[in-house]
Amino acid sequence: MQNWDRGDWFDSTGLPWIDPSPNLRSLNAATLYPGVAMLEASTNYSVGRGTDAPFEMVGAEFIRGRELAAYLNSRQIPGVRAYPIRFRPSTGNGAGHDLQGVRWLIANRESFDSVRIGLEVAAALQKLYPGRIAFKINRKLIGSDAVVRALESGEDARTIQQNLEGPLHDFLKTRQQYLLYR
Repeated sequence: MQNWDRGDWFDSTGLPWIDPSPNLRSLNAATLYPGVAMLEASTNYSVGRGTDAPFEMVGAEFIRGRELAAYLNSRQIPGVRAYPIRFRPSTGNGAGHDLQGVRWLIANRESFDSVRIGLEVAAALQKLYPGRIAFKINRKLIGSDAVVRALESGEDARTIQQNLEGPLHDFLKTRQQYLLYR
């Protein structure tokens, strides 16, 4: 780990990419994964498994891609743009079905926040297609009963994320003493 800094991106190392999982095939997918995967326990929702770009897109039979992309882009989420897409997964959720959704373009990695994407998508789905995602099924992936309740009640994604700032700060402070590489 000589000359490595926690803020470095993998592609700055000059090392070849080796898939850490069969569905994490690129740095883009790995960057999006923590937020995009937050709702994948929902069987009526796809994160792109069974396509050539898992975790770089989301979709479902109930989603209208243009509508979702327009809504997410109107939120001015730092570092990312959403584009409408149609896809047909060969395996996983939605296998064999034509789905609409969005594909992500990370425009600025330094300002991108994967958790924000996950919260924005979840809140958008609740706003645009109420009741179509069972947030409680995703509780372990979301990581918080309070966030599940906030999403179910239609709370704004920015507010939800702001409410996580205090506990996150406390965790990062505690974690610091355990890091091998700072």
